[in-house]
Amino acid sequence: MKQLDYYKLVKIKKTAQMKAEAGYLKFFNYSILLIVCLLTTINFSKGANTIGKVKVIDCWHYSETFGEIRNFRVILPPAYSESDTKRFPVIYYYHGWSQRYFGSTRRSEYPDEDSLNISNIISFVENHDVIVIRPDGYDRSTNQAYELRPYNIGSSNTTHRQFPVYFPELVEHIDKNFRTIPDREHRAISGLSMGGFMTWWISGKYPDMVCAAGNFCGSPEFVNGPVDFPVEYRHIDMFGNYAGVNLRLHYGDQDFIRYYHQDVNRVWVNGMDNYEYKIYQGVHLSLGLHDMFDFIMNTFESPLDKPTIWNHIDVYPNFNIWGYEVISDRITEGFTVLEHVSIGGFKCSIREFLPDGSLMPYVKVTVLTPPIYEKNQSYLITDFELSGQSVNHKTLRSDQDGRLKIEIDGGLHEIGINSPKEKHPNIRVASFEIESNGMASSGQKTRLSVSLLNKGLAAATGIKAYIKNSNSDVVQMFNQEVQFGDIEENQISDGLSKFSFTIIPDSIELVKLSLVISDSKSNTWSESILVPVTNNSSLNNDFVVADGKEILIF
Repeated sequence: MKQLDYYKLVKIKKTAQMKAEAGYLKFFNYSILLIVCLLTTINFSKGANTIGKVKVIDCWHYSETFGEIRNFRVILPPAYSESDTKRFPVIYYYHGWSQRYFGSTRRSEYPDEDSLNISNIISFVENHDVIVIRPDGYDRSTNQAYELRPYNIGSSNTTHRQFPVYFPELVEHIDKNFRTIPDREHRAISGLSMGGFMTWWISGKYPDMVCAAGNFCGSPEFVNGPVDFPVEYRHIDMFGNYAGVNLRLHYGDQDFIRYYHQDVNRVWVNGMDNYEYKIYQGVHLSLGLHDMFDFIMNTFESPLDKPTIWNHIDVYPNFNIWGYEVISDRITEGFTVLEHVSIGGFKCSIREFLPDGSLMPYVKVTVLTPPIYEKNQSYLITDFELSGQSVNHKTLRSDQDGRLKIEIDGGLHEIGINSPKEKHPNIRVASFEIESNGMASSGQKTRLSVSLLNKGLAAATGIKAYIKNSNSDVVQMFNQEVQFGDIEENQISDGLSKFSFTIIPDSIELVKLSLVISDSKSNTWSESILVPVTNNSSLNNDFVVADGKEILIF
């Protein structure tokens, strides 16, 4: 089919709109439908260049998510042209502020910033069998001046464009039009600055679509989300979203936001098992790009397994994750929080902010599970409303695909899903409490009390819990095991003693403790407890009150 010119299409659309406004609605609707059909079935190319042995193609497609033309750049390895059948993994690379899919739109503070970045990508692709896609973050509103800030984050959060929501559509388009390996184990995201922020946001929203995420100097927080009710989104709170995804951060020792990166490291390093970072000599650039892409390629070779138990937090009222569909009637800012999701149930709440914002019980939530249950069978749903300390039971029948539809509100609910045919205990951590101010103080002994909930259909006998200490340089354990005795179904039981330990470093703010729970019949359950840590060191007395004084900061 003859390639259409972009500007001619724009003119066609404008002409159709004018006629519609004049009363030709039938002609308008037909024209738009025809254009949408054309654009959604053809991958348009603005042209291709060959740099060395690498082919660079600038393309565009019609996005149904945005209702407009979107651009992207494709960088193909030499082997792509050498074979008509070979398929390749994909890295989606998100550009930073003042940049586009084709490069920089301004004179950079660092003259070789974007040209060096593109050259590094091309040189990597020239020597590796991988496709790199550079999406366009351009986000100009109607009648708005040229906007250097991409992706509808921060102060430009004023348009309908939700770039995380667009990601699955872009992936589908790329997989249909290029010889990719179309699975999560061969798909990754990376990006610089605001693109680094997007890297972590998208990979945290879609851990079921990517296996690795590489962030160059990305800001840890921005205002973003639905245009009518955006939120303060902080990556530091979202570490539970990345089960199954390898994460890495690069930043420079002179990066102007390096202190924010240090804040993230104080939480993520000991709160996650799949995160690493590296500091380079330099400023706010894509430092160590080849190192980062090597990290991603290694993940392609050995990706993390799909998790059987996972957590997720989402700013959107409706979303899909790991085959679960979550729908709510929330029309205000908030966070939907799913915890410890497995075939045996989940914990759910909606909060005004993180980590402990007020609950929103007036919001209605529907959770549609994936087809992981027996078809057309009855299941007993036990709903522990933890904030109100009530228990409700109801029987649901799975559909012909093996899915369950569970309806709750935005309060704090622990849901147990059990088959009446198989009556087993199902143990979860109901709550935990740290003595003193609710935080562990580094260098001091901490006592931790834990309560367990049995949301199964049978009593659990001889319950005990044991904390595995995988890093003795971080945690010194004193009492690692606590007995709970027997726990009847629908019962919450406190431990007969308390765990005790000392957090050794004074440079961290979170520690993850791995809890293994077992009963007398050799049933086991695994949990993680996240312990906040405060630095107990004395205040530095070398300070002055800046009351009218001029202080040199940089």
